[in-house]
Amino acid sequence: MACLIGIDIGTTNCKAAAYTEDGMFKAVASRPTVTHYLENNWAEFDPGQIWDAVQDLLRDITRQLGGEKIDGIAVASMGAAGVLLNENDEWIHRSIAWFDTRTEGIAAEWREDFGSEEVFSISGFVPNPMAGITKVQWIRKQKPELFKGVKRWVSMQDYIVYRLTGEAVVDLSVACRTMAVDLKERCWSDKILDHAQIPREICSTIKRSGELAGTVTSHSAGLTGVEAGTPVFAGGMDYVCGAFACGLTQSGQVLSAIGTSEQVLMVVDEPANDVKHIDTNFTCVNYVVDDKYYIAGQVISSGVILDWFRTEMTKEDLTTLLDEAEKSPLGAKGAILLPHFRGKYAPGADPLSKGALIGLTTSHTRGDLARAIIEGLCYESTMIIEGIQKIVDYEIETVNVVGGATKSPFWMQIKADILGKPVVCLNVPEAVTLGAAMLAGLGAGIYKDPEDAVRQTRRDDTVYLPDPVRHEAYRTMFENVYENVYPALQGIHHKIDALIKKEEK
Repeated sequence: MACLIGIDIGTTNCKAAAYTEDGMFKAVASRPTVTHYLENNWAEFDPGQIWDAVQDLLRDITRQLGGEKIDGIAVASMGAAGVLLNENDEWIHRSIAWFDTRTEGIAAEWREDFGSEEVFSISGFVPNPMAGITKVQWIRKQKPELFKGVKRWVSMQDYIVYRLTGEAVVDLSVACRTMAVDLKERCWSDKILDHAQIPREICSTIKRSGELAGTVTSHSAGLTGVEAGTPVFAGGMDYVCGAFACGLTQSGQVLSAIGTSEQVLMVVDEPANDVKHIDTNFTCVNYVVDDKYYIAGQVISSGVILDWFRTEMTKEDLTTLLDEAEKSPLGAKGAILLPHFRGKYAPGADPLSKGALIGLTTSHTRGDLARAIIEGLCYESTMIIEGIQKIVDYEIETVNVVGGATKSPFWMQIKADILGKPVVCLNVPEAVTLGAAMLAGLGAGIYKDPEDAVRQTRRDDTVYLPDPVRHEAYRTMFENVYENVYPALQGIHHKIDALIKKEEK
């Protein structure tokens, strides 16, 4: 049996797993991703700490494998977390986290100076602070002299590939998240790079997911325990690799990946970057197989809100909170959560929006608030899914779901009841690492094609059907209350942001 390794550089954890060709675990390891939080809710990653974690993971995996031959490795990673390296391969600034919105001013300059429609027509991206290129521009403004000596601009994915192989290679699904890739031509956009004053020669070589990136060097072999010469293949964006592992190869299929954030995507044949959709802020970028594309939106703060509520507000374990939430009535006695704790991404970007719990009275319990959080997250993802439906102009039949939230039948039933659609929870314990390993398997010739990879690794699933009575009740609250919360609070949140910035100055 083949041995394939998938690495996942995630926001919360770095993981690695070795699989057989039928998708069964041979070894698995995990290490926490250290996030450095600064003032103003800024957040950064230390590239050296990430590389140390990956070395540790691979040493752990190879020990578990006991010297077994590895047929291929691929890396998946979070997007927009770029690393700038000088001629000595030293980073000049910690990597700005994808959810860090300090670059909103730079995104606004793109919208005003270059033009949102022009950027959208080239890259499928509406200029926003999540775009990787805005992070690089911010660092250049802060450290102009050091920027002059930059040799490489790599994402977190190709940074790890670079450390393993000495080759700076990025796949399309990660590269396009920079906002600097020509969507249709599948290459770096000279027009966008020139406007950003970023030399093309510092950019990684773009390859399709599953293409050979390089082989493990002797130096990296000594650090990781992986045999020198082991092939490393281009991987992909974390949740997009997860979508592939969940069997999404055909247009029209939808995945909701719930973790720190909730990523919602639909696979499509052609890019949906008509400027008439620009105000939605949905991105339509490159998928990992068959030269397809996907339309995506995200709830920036998802599982992280429950973690915040658990650690900062209740000091209680998650199982207890979910049990209490299940005892709360539908609608949480009128408590409503707006989950914009890190801003709003889509439909319609607003990085200055903030979270809110409204409708509270002294009759509300801790369980009511926990239920309101889950319902609010489901309402927000419903807005995204219905927004995608409007773009493709047809009804989405089912929604596939992966992530930690699938362990809660209560949460998944609420999701189905609010959506009014079947929710299919896929039994893929580590979808991202499996998806990356499948891409390595494609590159190594273990699988004939993407469909063959899915057939060989397919898992069982659990289906949650919406209850018509509960769906009608939720629909009434969604249309009459939830859809009006953000517009009602938008101006107030913008004033709060302005006052905070004034005080900071």
